[in-house]
Amino acid sequence: MGNSPDIIKDASETLKPVSGRGITVMQGWYDKDIKACHVTLWDLGETDDNFSDDDAEGVTLSVQVTIFSQEDEVELAREIKSLMKANGFSFEGRNGDDSEPEDGIYMKAQRFSKFYESEE
Repeated sequence: MGNSPDIIKDASETLKPVSGRGITVMQGWYDKDIKACHVTLWDLGETDDNFSDDDAEGVTLSVQVTIFSQEDEVELAREIKSLMKANGFSFEGRNGDDSEPEDGIYMKAQRFSKFYESEE
């Protein structure tokens, strides 16, 4: 089998316009040492998809893109959603709880998935 798809790498490439402005985009989770706004990418796993003759024709991978910031980053979330959709990702939803937690950091999480065809 060829290279298996890497949704973190794919999402990182997709979000280059964001990281290019100096906003950290990284794999992993919230880093309390980064005081500035940052975006994390979290691999949510994969499912086999599009079966024919009992073989999956590809896999759907899912990723959570989370913005951590000291303010409610509505515009950034909108930009991330449109970048992801423009690059073949499907929007799967957003966590409803964007409230300000005790430490003063807003968390805005969006989930996306992308289908990758298997290489024969």
